[in-house]
Amino acid sequence: MSLPRFIVPPGALSGRTAVVSGPSLHHFHVRRLRSGRTIILSDGSGLQRHGVIVSIDRHRAIVELRDEAAPERESPLRLVLAQALLKKDKLEWAIEKATELGATEIVVFASQRTVRRASSGRTDRWHRIARSAAQQSQRSTVPAITGPVLYSEVTSRHSEDLPLLFSERGNATRLAAVQQLRPRASSILAVVGPEGGFDRDEVGHALAAGFHAVGLGPRILRAETAAVAAVTLCQFLWGDLQAPAP
Repeated sequence: MSLPRFIVPPGALSGRTAVVSGPSLHHFHVRRLRSGRTIILSDGSGLQRHGVIVSIDRHRAIVELRDEAAPERESPLRLVLAQALLKKDKLEWAIEKATELGATEIVVFASQRTVRRASSGRTDRWHRIARSAAQQSQRSTVPAITGPVLYSEVTSRHSEDLPLLFSERGNATRLAAVQQLRPRASSILAVVGPEGGFDRDEVGHALAAGFHAVGLGPRILRAETAAVAAVTLCQFLWGDLQAPAP
């Protein structure tokens, strides 16, 4: 049985004990953790340590930290999801699910067909959603969330090995064909458009910048569904999402 994991603020794991309060303490009580229970704490940036609860009440828990290394839960693939602005609930759902699936970073951007009433000033809430999803999925790292930025800022990124533009246009190739050409990639930028998709000029701009235009099959997916499908397939083909052994 795996040990329960919780995310604490940066710097909380620097000493011999950690004080847990706020939302993480709430999860302690939900799971009915008591003194003597061994847990794993993470600071959200990859540092994680074993600990034993030495005291707990309504206001805080004191955890004695141990030097024992915790098993790694992060994908070896650095996966950046660049998602066009969507309506509030759809974008939040995409952020939550991409976090659960192991996205390293989420970049929100505006494009030609972005829904103009989509929220563009909710970064604090996006961070809270990602943090909660990271804790729920037992991750040690909370994805960085940036934006909203312009589409041109996304296509001008050059820090990822493999840039992918997920498009429903007919010139898109199969993702499996890209994987045959690039069987290994340490980092991927997966760009997913808004509800109306990318226009022809945006696709051409990405291709000129070195992106592979890839499709997700013959059916037209909702934008938030396409985001989850894109992250899932990238983790399956290049990351650590695998089917169980027969």
